[in-house]
Amino acid sequence: MARPTRQGVRLAQSLVVVRPSRNGRAPAGRAARRLSVEADPRKPEAVALAERMRAWLRAREAFSEEPCEADVQIVLGGDGTVVRAARSTCDVPVLGIDFGQFGFLAHVPPGRWETRLNQVLAGRYEVREDATIHVEIERQHQTLRTLWAVQDVVFHAFVVPGGGQQMAQLELYIDNKYLNPIPGDGLIVATSPGSSAYNLSAGGPVLAPGSRTFAITPICAHTPMRQSFSVAESTPITVVQQGRFPISVCVDGQETFDEFAPDDVAHITADPRRFRLVTFRDTSFYGRFRQRFNYRIRPGYRTSGLFHQHSPGSTVSTQRTSPGTAPAGTIG
Repeated sequence: MARPTRQGVRLAQSLVVVRPSRNGRAPAGRAARRLSVEADPRKPEAVALAERMRAWLRAREAFSEEPCEADVQIVLGGDGTVVRAARSTCDVPVLGIDFGQFGFLAHVPPGRWETRLNQVLAGRYEVREDATIHVEIERQHQTLRTLWAVQDVVFHAFVVPGGGQQMAQLELYIDNKYLNPIPGDGLIVATSPGSSAYNLSAGGPVLAPGSRTFAITPICAHTPMRQSFSVAESTPITVVQQGRFPISVCVDGQETFDEFAPDDVAHITADPRRFRLVTFRDTSFYGRFRQRFNYRIRPGYRTSGLFHQHSPGSTVSTQRTSPGTAPAGTIG
């Protein structure tokens, strides 16, 4: 078959939407007047705290019943709850209160909710925007299904009734150039926020916020060529199904197309829609990474103390790290 090509779409790039001032520091954000509150119903502690937060906001005349009418969505749960809120129809920034175990998007500890909400109401917050993924599945040159992903799109073989576990056989094209067949369990294409999820478990790279890249990671590939690729968000990605059986295409672990059949083609591009996450100047992606995984190559190692921040004229980091200080025990 002919090698597939695909025209790009207008891209949404990763950024922090507030602009640095001349002294290199970011100004305060717009004060949020109305906040909505949603909690993961499977977590009683989150549900109880959500009721307290609603009462707290009502007392300040700052509560919105509908997330689409709010300035900021407050979400209590893990990363899946944050992504579910972001996948809703309204384009409202999300602030996650952490009731999860492994993620990075819900970054505010429950004990600090009041401090952070006061900051949001005062406008002392930032909104980070990251690109999302558009997936268009074609069969015989006709669009069969479109999908939208905030974190990742996963192509995965599954057990065929009576046939056992099957191997996926995927042809991978990057920037409209044929790269290689990938036999194995499947393939992941992850955004920056999604790179620390399934992509990380499969051995893919962690993409820092603002990196403006997608990660392409094979899953248990039966080939010596099993390394991941990091590609610019402007790069078109195409996957051609060449296996014997249909496989699954799943976005964000929340929406699935189970009939990606042999000879079907999936075109993957950056979507104009953006994932908008509320952050704060004193939070650190790298500090949270270290906290989540107890990320210490040498336990007990003490830093030299020689590190210092570069001159104020240098580019302001979009990661909001805290140069010269060890990450705090509680991030958020």
